[in-house]
Amino acid sequence: MNISIQSYDDEINENATKELFELYQLIKEKTLHARDHFPMQTNDGEVSRDNLLAYAALREYDIHELQNHLAAEGLSSLGRLESHVFSHMEKVLGHLGISEMEPTNIYQPNWIEASKLSTDRAAHVLGTTVHDRSTNIMVTLDVSMLGTPEMIEELLLHGMDIARINCAHDTKKEWKLLIQMLRRAEEKLHNEGLYGDQICRIYMDLGGPKIRINQFQKEIRPLKISILKDMYGNKKSVVEGYIDLHAAHTDKLDDKADTAKFVLAVSSKSSFKSLHIGEELHFTDTRGRKRSLRVMEIINPTKIRVLTEKSCYFSDEMKITTPSGNVFKVRDLVPKPVQISVQKGDLLYLYREPSKLGHPASEQGPAGVAAMLPEALKNVQIGDRIFIDDGKIGGIVIHTNEERVELEIISPVIKSGKVKEEKGLNFPDTLLDLPALTEQDLEDLQFVTGHADTVGLSFVHSPQDLEDLHSALEKLNRTDLAVVAKIETAEAIHNLSRILLAGLNFDSFGIMIARGDLAVEVGFENMSIVQEDILCMCDAAHIPVIWATQVLESLAKQGVPARAEITDAAMGHRAECVMLNKGPHIIDAVRVLSKLLTTEARHHVKKRQVFTAFTNQQGLFE
Repeated sequence: MNISIQSYDDEINENATKELFELYQLIKEKTLHARDHFPMQTNDGEVSRDNLLAYAALREYDIHELQNHLAAEGLSSLGRLESHVFSHMEKVLGHLGISEMEPTNIYQPNWIEASKLSTDRAAHVLGTTVHDRSTNIMVTLDVSMLGTPEMIEELLLHGMDIARINCAHDTKKEWKLLIQMLRRAEEKLHNEGLYGDQICRIYMDLGGPKIRINQFQKEIRPLKISILKDMYGNKKSVVEGYIDLHAAHTDKLDDKADTAKFVLAVSSKSSFKSLHIGEELHFTDTRGRKRSLRVMEIINPTKIRVLTEKSCYFSDEMKITTPSGNVFKVRDLVPKPVQISVQKGDLLYLYREPSKLGHPASEQGPAGVAAMLPEALKNVQIGDRIFIDDGKIGGIVIHTNEERVELEIISPVIKSGKVKEEKGLNFPDTLLDLPALTEQDLEDLQFVTGHADTVGLSFVHSPQDLEDLHSALEKLNRTDLAVVAKIETAEAIHNLSRILLAGLNFDSFGIMIARGDLAVEVGFENMSIVQEDILCMCDAAHIPVIWATQVLESLAKQGVPARAEITDAAMGHRAECVMLNKGPHIIDAVRVLSKLLTTEARHHVKKRQVFTAFTNQQGLFE
């Protein structure tokens, strides 16, 4: 049978029209069926609820061919309708000749209404940036900044809109000092006319039930003092330290305000009175290398400042000799955690009892470590994967008993990986029955509600976690506090729709894509798809997103950005906020990110989605 091109096109048009209309009807039915299961407190909440349900229903269908047919007609491919599903579909149907729709009580925002709702919500949660971009920049503050208030001033001037404090680290004392320093920096810039009248918002993350490795056995090891070298092997600097007759311990120092990096506690019958600046003290380190320490300052008769130009190792009872023949003995090295290394094929015990100290492999058996939260091991099954330190080490469960879980290490393959105290554990195949809000979080929340504009809830798994936080905020009379749910587990991805629906009942609510833990949970190869799903779902719910973890990390930490991370950071304009972590070059990172976000916002054209892959959403249309 011969069919003309015109009649063939008409047939495709008719089929596409019929398919789209049937799809529209199915989505309406699903939305009407599900909406009453998710009551909302406000009219705006109902609008976003209905649109999110419609979008989730649409994503359950493979409409690849339908989109291609629509595109061939010069019509929308349905790839830009996240925020206004029904309105968009009705416009397309109208162009195809179907304009009469059966009325329902479903809320159907158009593009303008949806855009305003999204913009207003973002402003409530994140504030508004005064810079020439629509995406906010959040920067993690650190106690190392306490001695450098000028760094805070530079961050404010170069683009920081929100300051983040992570409650998983430090104490209320340090948090308060950071906030006070931030406000003093703002006031100084205001007085100098450099910062307008804007106020930097404060975001505080609750620690949550982060599953970490507990403490190891301790051992005395030589203290290594390293001289940094550049890529050509040339020395970059010397290392300063103290020799102190009254010091309690020999150890490294971590005082950001002091250039000295170590202290040697020594014993001697003499003092440092006879020494002179510039003299050298000689010793043989634990490797048998001849080394020296040059006297830089005589602080008092019992304490001097010295420097070394070569890497060296110190041990207990090591002798340091002065030019006049006086001898000082190094003493009281601080015990350090034992070193535990594993590689592919090794066994590693994961103990259920948290007080069990980590130990290396020996003739008695494999290496073993304990989890801080033994409840995390309750549901572990044979065949489950467990990852350590953001995926640097991976294992598969081969046996469990009342005492421990036994892992066979599957990565790293070639080199060995070091297992360390306090590194995180991820259980992507295990259902973790752990509430996101811990007792420590409830205690910290009292401080947060008195000082922060926004609180982040870590390791959200389900809507119940948000309900628990809402109850806690009610007791503190702070339900007005903006809340951000951090999405960092596989379970949270599958519950994302219901988490968003629960979030719509808060006065102000947002989502953070915490890509560090999340990438380990869903697989690095799946991360780009998963984060795209999160962005689209949040767009459908008109809820703002924070794009977080490892953004411009090489630039912030090493001063030189990797090419791939520049492209990654530029994608941050898809979100309402991008978060940077700490690093010695954080000011450069803020400056670069601000420029990237400004440029990309002007040139952004969203790609057409074909909905061929979508994370399964649980509990919506049952």
